[in-house]
Amino acid sequence: MSALYAATHYQRSLYDATGGQASGVNVGAAVRMRGPADPGRVRAALDALTARHEALRTTLTRQGTSGGSGGTGDDVVGPAHQIVGDHAPPDLREVSVADVPEGRREPACAALLQEELRRPFVLEGSPLARAVLVTLADDDRVFAVIAHHAIMDGWSAGVIRDELPHLYEHGARATLPPPALHLADYAVWEAELADDPATRRHWRAALADARPRLTFPQPVSDVGAVARTTPRPLPLDPGLTLGALHPLMVEERASATAVLLAALAASLSDHATHERITFGVMRSNRQQRDVRGTVGFLAGHVPVTVDLSGDPTCATLVGRTADAYDRAISRPAPAGVLRGALPDAGPGPLFDVSLNYSHGQQADVVTAAGVAFSPFDLAHEEPTDHPWWDGASLLDFQVGSDPAGRLSGVLVADANMLGDPEAAGFAERFAAALRRFADRPGDRVGDLGTALEPAR
Repeated sequence: MSALYAATHYQRSLYDATGGQASGVNVGAAVRMRGPADPGRVRAALDALTARHEALRTTLTRQGTSGGSGGTGDDVVGPAHQIVGDHAPPDLREVSVADVPEGRREPACAALLQEELRRPFVLEGSPLARAVLVTLADDDRVFAVIAHHAIMDGWSAGVIRDELPHLYEHGARATLPPPALHLADYAVWEAELADDPATRRHWRAALADARPRLTFPQPVSDVGAVARTTPRPLPLDPGLTLGALHPLMVEERASATAVLLAALAASLSDHATHERITFGVMRSNRQQRDVRGTVGFLAGHVPVTVDLSGDPTCATLVGRTADAYDRAISRPAPAGVLRGALPDAGPGPLFDVSLNYSHGQQADVVTAAGVAFSPFDLAHEEPTDHPWWDGASLLDFQVGSDPAGRLSGVLVADANMLGDPEAAGFAERFAAALRRFADRPGDRVGDLGTALEPAR
């Protein structure tokens, strides 16, 4: 029997952006299976996965409320809610590319999965997850779960990849401990924080002088809904690794996120409306052990204000940013609280600029029931033609490091505000600033600006 629960802030935002209709803001988890994989066991593993994780059985709907005796009697449309359905696994589509020449099978599989990632879900009352099993050869298959961001995030993809081998081997008899929390529980926690006066007071005080707006060719208020551009690769120096930044991180007791954010602030100083710039920094919100095994969209932005006053050195700015970041993450708050606390956050994006940093872990090969399981890279491309949630930013810098510490990333800009030349200018300035932070941390930020090409 289905159950109705409150939706998270981002679920409501995603629903409102489309009116509950088609949205292609999706994420996927894919696993390569080498060996005599049995499609029947794959189906059983998907069934067990769906039984474990409520998010994979969740859809969204508006909740109507009666007008009451003093009203007109018409229904009043309420906010979006989650519906957790009975145990029913997502559809599993089986496809074969075995007739493609051997050297082209893997690209064909990747293209097929990319097509599945782009295919939208209808948010109102429809399943928000589906699965695909692609056969490359008798002993080579790729299994993928594709879901809408309303019910799954990147961390969740790792949970699915980790659990699949055990579920494939044991099915319904699997002995994995049940998830401690589900997405509906997270929505309750989020609502409690939103109603907590102390949380609201804390963030109103912390963000009283926040400046999330930069100067752009046209006013932010004219933007409307954020339209995502095709991700633009950041031109980062191949020799620029976490190892090159490590001395600066140690000296200033800073995380990689803080160093990246300080360099980003320096690269944008010419566009700041104030000596303090407030960024949205994406966090997984998985610090507590009991949510690490939850499938669901738990990620959210933390506002971090970087202080550029007094023309600090690069190293000093890193230290300031590290302190600001540590303070910001010490008190989580849902996006609804942050929107009310930011002094000039009107309609549209919460932040002009966001940073999303992720550190890749070494992917182990796990063998179960004679099959070797390993992650399969989906090379996800974000949609450019579907409305995004209100946490989206005009400039979204997405940076990752691989297990060897090599840095790479993309910039996703708002197409309504910035064309390709402007976006390229911001990407180039950030890459150049980060290189300078690594090589010459004693340089002052003011001198750094003269060494960079201006963002167009």
